[in-house]
Amino acid sequence: MTAPALSVTDLRVSSPFTELLHGISFDIAAGERVGLIGESGSGKSLAATSVMGLLPDTLTATGSVRLGGVDANLLTAGERRLNQVRGNTMAMVFQEPMTALNPLMRVGAQIAEIMTVHRTQPSRRQAQDRAALLLAQVKLPDPAQAALAFPHQLSGGQRQRVLLAMAMANDPQLLLCDEPTTALDVTVQAEVLGLIGGLVADRGSSLLLITHDIAVVAQVCQRVLVMHRGTIVEEGLVGQVLAAPQHPYTKNLIAAADLSAVDDRGRLRTPTSAPRTRIAPSRTGPSRIEADAAPPVIQPPRRAAHQRLEPGGPPIIFNEVVGEPAISVRNLSRQYRRNGGRLLAPKQIVHGLRDLSFDVAEGQRLGIVGESGSGKSTLMRILCALDQPSSGTVDVLGQPLGGTSERQLREFRRQVQMVFQDPMGSLDPRMKVRDIVAEPLQHVGRAEILARVQAQLAAVGLDADVMDRHPHQFSGGQRQRISIARALITRPRVLVADEAVSALDVSVRAQVLNLLAELVDQYRLTLVFVSHDLGVVRHLCDTVAVISDGRIVECGPTGDVYDRPLHPYTRKLISATPSMPDLVRRSAT
Repeated sequence: MTAPALSVTDLRVSSPFTELLHGISFDIAAGERVGLIGESGSGKSLAATSVMGLLPDTLTATGSVRLGGVDANLLTAGERRLNQVRGNTMAMVFQEPMTALNPLMRVGAQIAEIMTVHRTQPSRRQAQDRAALLLAQVKLPDPAQAALAFPHQLSGGQRQRVLLAMAMANDPQLLLCDEPTTALDVTVQAEVLGLIGGLVADRGSSLLLITHDIAVVAQVCQRVLVMHRGTIVEEGLVGQVLAAPQHPYTKNLIAAADLSAVDDRGRLRTPTSAPRTRIAPSRTGPSRIEADAAPPVIQPPRRAAHQRLEPGGPPIIFNEVVGEPAISVRNLSRQYRRNGGRLLAPKQIVHGLRDLSFDVAEGQRLGIVGESGSGKSTLMRILCALDQPSSGTVDVLGQPLGGTSERQLREFRRQVQMVFQDPMGSLDPRMKVRDIVAEPLQHVGRAEILARVQAQLAAVGLDADVMDRHPHQFSGGQRQRISIARALITRPRVLVADEAVSALDVSVRAQVLNLLAELVDQYRLTLVFVSHDLGVVRHLCDTVAVISDGRIVECGPTGDVYDRPLHPYTRKLISATPSMPDLVRRSAT
C-alpha cells in the first residue's frame, strides 16, 4: 500500500485555559478528496491551520502531522522547513480572498511570486507566463488583463479563482480549502467547486475541503469526516454518511440542511427543539410574554400572476392588493458614475437598477433572488431610505421617500427596519447588548425600556443574562438574533432582510429561519427577503422576484417560479442550486 498523502495522529490543540481539539486522527490517501464538516467552533479550521503550521502563538499542538514524502512531523518542524513545504508540497485556499491577497500587488505578480520563491520556474518571465496560464485554467475571462488587475478590481468569485490559481501554481500533492464558497452566489459556487474538483483530479492532488455546507461536500468529495466540539464523531464514504448517518449530530446536520423537510408547523429541523417563549403582538406599550402559546394560524397567500417580464412592460403586482399596498415602486432607476480608469477619461455610467415597477401587499413575504451585482442590495437600500433613486418614485407605507425630511425619516425608520448580512459589521462592538437593542427606543421610561428589551430578547431565544455582554462574546447565529431583536423592538410594519442567513451554519440557519417565519406571522409583518440562496427563499417566502442586471425578469408564486421557470436566467439559477434529496440519491449510487 502506498503511504497516505496526509496522516494526522492524535492531534490535540490547547489554549492556556482549555483543550480545543481532543486527539483527532485521520488519513487522506493520494488523490483522495475528503470533506471535513461541522458547525462554527467545532474545530475544523483549527485542524487545517495545525496541518499548515499556522497556529497562533497562544495555542499549542501535540500529536503528529505527516505529509507523504516529507520526513518530519510538521507540528515540531522549524519555520524554515515549513516554508519549504507550504505553497509547494501543500497549499491552502482561504475563506476570505481579500484578507489572503496583497492589495498592493497585481494578482499575476502574486501568483508568479509563489513560483519564484520556491524556484519551480527557471525565470521570472516564465513564472509570469505560467501565472497567466493558471488564470486561464481557473476560467478567468481575459487572463492577460486579469493578471494586471489589483484584487479590489475583481469580483468575489474572481478573487477566489485567483487564490485557487496561487494554490495550484506548484502542483501541490495536498490542497486544503477552508470554506472556499461560503459567500458566493449559487452559480459562482458551482463553477468554483467544479474547478477545484477538476484541478485536483487533473494533477492527482489530494484534497481536504473544510465547510459547514454538506451539499458542497456531496458535490466534490469521496469521503467525509464530521467534527463536533473538537472531536471527529463520524466518518465514511459520502454516500453512506448522507444516506444512513449514524451519529445524532450528523443526523441533525443533514436534516437542517434539507430546506424541503419541515414538520406539521412548517418548521425546519434543528439540533434542539426546546419550547420557546413568544411575544404577543402589540403595536404600543411593552409586550407581554406568553409561554409556549399556540402557533399563529397562517393564512394561505393569495395567488399572484406568474410572469416573465420584459423591459418596458406593465407594473408587477406581486399580490392582489386590497387597499393601499405596503410598498409601491414606479419606474425606479439607479445609476452610478465610476471613473474610467485613465487620467481625464470620462466617467462610466453603471446601471444598478433599470425602470422597476411593482406593488407589494401588506403581510406579503417577498423574496428577491439574483447573483451578486444584479441590483438586489441597491433596491434594499432604497426601500429603507438609505439611498436615493436616480429617477422614479418609491412609496413605503403610504409615504413617498423622495425629498423626505430627516424628521419624517426618523418616524419612517420606526416602521421599516432592516437586518443586515453581517451582524458583526452592524453591531457597535463597544456597546452592550441591552444598549444595542434599546437604542431605537425614544421617549420611553427606563423601566419600560428594560422590560421591552428583556421581552424582545426572549422572543428571539436569548436569555436576559446576555444583556451585559458585548457582540464579540457571541456566535454568529446569536449575533444575528440580536440584530433581529433590535430591528423588531420598535414594532415595525415592514422588515427588510439582506442576505440575513448566508454566512450561518446550516443548523443555525434553520433556527434563524424558523425564528423569522414565526415573528413575521406573529407581528403581521411585510417581509422583503433578499438572498442568493434559492432554497432559503423557497422555504420562507410565498412570492419571489428574480432580478438580473438591474431588472426583474420573472416573478410569481414561489412554487410556480421554482417548478416551472419561464426565463433562462431563472433556469440557470435553479439548476445551480444543490438539492439535498437529489445529492443524497446521487451520492448513494
